Amino acid sequence: MKKNKIILFGALITAMMLGIAGCGSSAQKGDAIQTSGNEQNDNGQGTEQAGQTDAGEQKAALSPDEIYAKIKAAYTLPDMYEADADWLMNYYGIDAGMLSGYVFAEADEVHADRVIILNVADESNVAEVEGKLSAVLEQLSSPEMLDYLPDQADIITSASIKKDGNTLYLVISPDAEGIEEIIKKGLLGE
Repeated sequence: MKKNKIILFGALITAMMLGIAGCGSSAQKGDAIQTSGNEQNDNGQGTEQAGQTDAGEQKAALSPDEIYAKIKAAYTLPDMYEADADWLMNYYGIDAGMLSGYVFAEADEVHADRVIILNVADESNVAEVEGKLSAVLEQLSSPEMLDYLPDQADIITSASIKKDGNTLYLVISPDAEGIEEIIKKGLLGE
């Protein structure tokens, strides 16, 4: 009987010591993470602190649709028609198959407003799509169009195509500067 009590007591002490050692080890790891964001794992590679990203890692860019939703929430735009793949091809010669995502929103005939965000899927196609988008801007900047929309001439002539990686965007609006800021932030994942 005395032997069983000693074995039971020894097992209880061992279990308690393992539990305390496990808690202490966990607390030490937590303390290390709080005090240093540049710890090393068992392989000798750097690990990151929660909430931080590796130097080369970026937040994922928002999709053109998500960016456009933010624009519509921030600005009152005229009624805009959002072009589909057929419209892009038939009127502007842009093959939607070359794009991984896009918004091509244009106002009615009495407004020159446009919000165009094109994510080109393959970098080798960026120049071709940019050329097609330049043709859109040239068409809007033509003397005939400027005569047709004289009160819109300033926003048309001040517009230019912007490029960020494989993304091209063109904003024609009295609020172009603010809208372009939303696009830039969206491309950064904000």
